[in-house]
Amino acid sequence: MDLHYRQEITVGALVLVGVAVFVLGSMWLSGRELDTRNRPVLVEFTDVGNLKQGNPVKVSGVQLGSVQKIEFVDVGRVLVTLSVDPRIQPRTDAAVQIGSIGLIGDVVILFHPGQAAEPLPPGGVLKGTAASGFMDLGASLGDEARLTMTAFRELANKQLADDIHKTLTSLQRLADAYSNTRTGPVAEITATMTALQGLSARIDTALQGPALERALTGMDSVSMKVGRLTDQFAGTGARLDSLLIRINRGEGTLGRIATDTILYSQLTALSASLKAFVDDLRKNPGKITVQFRIF
Repeated sequence: MDLHYRQEITVGALVLVGVAVFVLGSMWLSGRELDTRNRPVLVEFTDVGNLKQGNPVKVSGVQLGSVQKIEFVDVGRVLVTLSVDPRIQPRTDAAVQIGSIGLIGDVVILFHPGQAAEPLPPGGVLKGTAASGFMDLGASLGDEARLTMTAFRELANKQLADDIHKTLTSLQRLADAYSNTRTGPVAEITATMTALQGLSARIDTALQGPALERALTGMDSVSMKVGRLTDQFAGTGARLDSLLIRINRGEGTLGRIATDTILYSQLTALSASLKAFVDDLRKNPGKITVQFRIF
């Protein structure tokens, strides 16, 4: 065979393989089953939510099929075609439910074949339901939280109203106690102000009377006398200072007595002689003789 023909055959084969891979990949990505032996099952839902073509169909947690087709029939009616493993033989009481994988994962079809004696006839349509997913749970939790917050707000408002009422009642009692003119602080303040007014009147009377004027005049006279006495004391003090200065200098009799040691000694001896004479006279009173001379 010519080499040129061989190359053409090889290129053609590669192209056919590429096309086959592309077709099979497209079918796989679109969710179509490559195995034509799977059985189609029709399910009617009121709302499919986020269900898409190619989502898995699980039986007892094992994937045994996929979603082949989603067709809108009418409002509240959506027809979904499932491709199920031929080992699964759905019954008339089969249950189909839309669930989710994880909290916010992909949508999955939960298929329960049922236990009835009669198998599902060809072209039979099952009624599907939707399980409570994460969004429903979030909405339920939101409703519960809203109800809780409403109840808490009502309780808080009631408690706040009670507190405000108690506070206003206490303030009213306090205002009544202060405004009582017989027993409250206002009565005491009134009595105190009356006493202060009487005292002020008496002080004014005392200040305007003649007794205060006489007392002030007497105080002026006493002040003048005290001033004169102070001047006299000052003069006397000056003279005493002068006298002490002269005594320290030895001037005058006192000065000489204070500064002359000989005179001090003589006075001391004279005092001693007088003391001895007095003592001797006390001991011998008759010893002293009196002589009279007539000139």
